[in-house]
Order: sequence, then structure tokens, then C-alpha cells
Amino acid sequence: MVLAVVVIAATSIYFVHPWQAAKPATATTQVKRPPVLRGGDFARYQFMNLSLGWAVQITPGSGSSGPYSVFRTVDGAKHWQRVLSGETTQIGTTSESLHFVDAQNGFVVAGDPLAVYRSTDAGAHWARRELPMADALMVRFSDRSYGWLVAGPTGVPKARLRLYGTADGGSTWKQLPDPPLDFEFTTEFRRPSEGWSGAAARDRAYVYLSTDAGLTWQRRDLPQTGDLPEVGFLTMVRLLPGSGVVAYVFAEAQGPLHAYTSFDAGTTWSPVSWPESPGDGGSFFFEDATHWWMFQQLVLYKTVDSGRSWFPFAVRTSAAPIQVQVLDSVHAWGQIDDGAGVQLVTTSDGGLHWTPMNVPIVQ
Repeated sequence: MVLAVVVIAATSIYFVHPWQAAKPATATTQVKRPPVLRGGDFARYQFMNLSLGWAVQITPGSGSSGPYSVFRTVDGAKHWQRVLSGETTQIGTTSESLHFVDAQNGFVVAGDPLAVYRSTDAGAHWARRELPMADALMVRFSDRSYGWLVAGPTGVPKARLRLYGTADGGSTWKQLPDPPLDFEFTTEFRRPSEGWSGAAARDRAYVYLSTDAGLTWQRRDLPQTGDLPEVGFLTMVRLLPGSGVVAYVFAEAQGPLHAYTSFDAGTTWSPVSWPESPGDGGSFFFEDATHWWMFQQLVLYKTVDSGRSWFPFAVRTSAAPIQVQVLDSVHAWGQIDDGAGVQLVTTSDGGLHWTPMNVPIVQ
């Protein structure tokens, strides 16, 4: 897995009473054709603020590997500087390969064989750190020192995964006790004292919680519902900014998608709703633990209560942004694929308008 497994309101009504936005505004479109990624290329961005950001760009190769480049911008995507490049394996799974834990310290998992590249100067320079095995599935860092690695064979049913930890930014790794057999590699750590993982469950849905840096894992059952089959569940988790967690429940047999939030370490769970239907797709983009954004059917919806209720905020006339990173109530970054190329876009009015920005170009 590459690059293993790294988002001014329309009216005063939104600011004063956001839950009362009865009619969403219609967004306008750009007349000038913006810059786009080269056909076939993939990019993942992370912005720390309106100026500082990074991108990892991958060009698919003819086999299981291909070239990658890491770029940095310090002027809000007006200009990009390439700071790291090379060949990487398994370039098809690049969702979370790039991750900065703060404005100075970041990590990229890439290479052939895979390794961790660490920067301590905002991405200007990178140092390579070897991984303890060749079958890494996921690498996550909660801060500049602590990180975890899940390893195991792919495509092997019921194969037990292995878990490793580092306390020195990836310089050394220690194998931890094996996680539960139904443990999923979609593991998230907020800090050494709080880690979460999904599970491949048979008779009911649950997730796992660790409070000791991954040494042990405690099962946390999710609510049972009558509209899902009784056998076969897959769960995954996402951490909310600051505190709280979102757990997703997928049924192996046909059934609706369910999601829940917990703010008490999984003791109790509250259901999350969708603006329209879960079948319409869409991802939650978190402004903070209670304020989220979501696009469904070209409509931008927002919630102020962790997904219990939603109100429409803006309507787009073309493709909706994906991979949105919300910085605050009015500023966000995202990507738009309108069929003619993938654009990097930004908003400064809460998502009403999206302005195309320069994308990094591999020369």
C-alpha cells in the first residue's frame, strides 16, 4: 500500500442562526479554465493554514510501482516546490500517505521498498527511516514521536495482523502484542493513550479501543438495528478534531450504511444522520467535533450538532469538491474533478464559492 495509508458565509443568517438557513444559495462557476493535474496523475494535499501546505503526487507506472513527488507551498498554492521524489511500490492505495502532525513535523510513507520519510522543518528536507517489515498496510503518527504500523498479508482470509510502535519518530520500531484476530488495519491514534480500530465482525458491529499505546484492545459494541442483516459487519472509525470518534457500520449483505458518534470512549453512541439518503454517498468533512460539512447531490450541507441534523448551505452547478479539508468556518481546501481534469480549489466564504488554485506540476 503506498504511500500508505493523508481536507464568510453566504448570508448573515448563517452566522447568527446557522440552523435556520432554509434556502441554500447557488454557487457561481469560474469562466477561466483553471490549471488541472496531468491526465492519470493523482494528488493528495494537506494544508496547515491558508499559506502552508504540502502535496504528494503519483504518476501510475506500468506495473506495481511508479514515480512520486512531494511538493511544498508557502504562499497558498500560488507556487509549489518539489522537495522529495522517487519510485514507490503499490501506488494504487495512496489515501493517507502524507501526514503533518503540526506545521514543522510531517511523514510520508513511500519508496521501493516502502520506508518512512520524516521532515522536521515544514517539509523542506526529509530523512529516510526503514520500516521493520516489507508487508506494511498502514502507518499512522499521532505526534512527532509516536507512531504505529499495521502489517500483514493482503488477500489472505483470517490472516492475523501484526502491530508495531515507535516512540522516536520512526527511527526504531518495537513489535507489540498481536491485535485481535478480527482487527482491521484502518487504525487511528489520537495520542498514545487513545487508539481506535474497526473490526470484521460476524454477529454484531463493534470497534476496538486502546488506552495504552496499542498494547491491549477493548471491544466497544455499537447499537444494534433491525434494518441490517444479523451476520457480517465491517466497521471503521474516524477521529473527530479535539475529542470524539465516528464509527461506520457496513453490512456484508445488502443494507443501509450506519454511523455513530461517541464522546465518552465508546460507552454510549449517538446515531449520525445523512442530509438525504446514505445511498447518495458523500463524506463527512470536520470543521470541529460538532460542525461538519457534507456534499450530497451537488448540495453543500452543514451540521452544528455532530450529524444529528443538517441544513442546506449552498448548491453547486457543476461537480462538487472532494477530499475537502476544512480549516475553519469559512476557509477550506478541496479538489474538483469535472471530467476534464482535477483542480485544486479553495473557499473563503464557507463553501459558497470555490476558487481554482495552481496544482503542483512534475517537470
